Amino acid sequence: MSSNLCSSFRMLAFQTWDQLAQSRACGHQLLEETLTDLLCLHLKSRHANEVFTRTFTKPEEGKVGADWEWWFTGARRKSWLGFRVQAKVLELRTLRYRHLHYYRKPRGYQSNRLIRHARAVGAIPLYCLYSQWGGAPSPSWHCGSFGPCLESYGCSLLPISAVLRLRKANKTDNLAAILPDAIPWHCLVCCEGYGTGDLPARAWAFATARGLTRANESAQMKEEPPSYVEALLRNELFEAPDEDLRAVTVFQEGGTV
Repeated sequence: MSSNLCSSFRMLAFQTWDQLAQSRACGHQLLEETLTDLLCLHLKSRHANEVFTRTFTKPEEGKVGADWEWWFTGARRKSWLGFRVQAKVLELRTLRYRHLHYYRKPRGYQSNRLIRHARAVGAIPLYCLYSQWGGAPSPSWHCGSFGPCLESYGCSLLPISAVLRLRKANKTDNLAAILPDAIPWHCLVCCEGYGTGDLPARAWAFATARGLTRANESAQMKEEPPSYVEALLRNELFEAPDEDLRAVTVFQEGGTV
């Protein structure tokens, strides 16, 4: 039997931290796309009956980053909660998330596009940060499920409201300024301190309590996912639903029925 999703999210955060530490030691900066692909691979390999994922060809040469869509559901697939995620990796030399406020004419700010895509499918827009550092800064620990562990920030969540606020503040993108708003990503699947129930119910309770829904107040749990998610579950999703999407992943707690 595979380990549960909570254990895997914690383990993969530690693994990402270690991979970036190795990257730092040899002077080779890993990119978001590489780390996202590795996370998709390990999640699928550890949870063959709980994780369903499809990765698409990079849509545009030279493009900075691409979105990752998460859909949470329970064993009976009666409720769904979606997240539209943009991954950013810490630049190890400067301790900056250098493309956090990426802007390109005529497309505009990447964060604004993320919000628009999330709203179109009733999902929560969110940033996922891949990080590793030594020494200061040291974050405050808000997790109620596990004791303090710096490596948990190998993969962390950043509310898009924080990104918009930092963009107004001279496009701030350094680790020290961002870390107070970062949340270890395992909290989304592990925490029962805000609500109980199945995976989407717990994730929804956590997301609303921690302000992850502020950029899309219309986001909510759904009885059915978008049609392309249903196609993924039938193994019939072959093309990205939109040009910004790199991967779609379904997390079904409890396995298939």
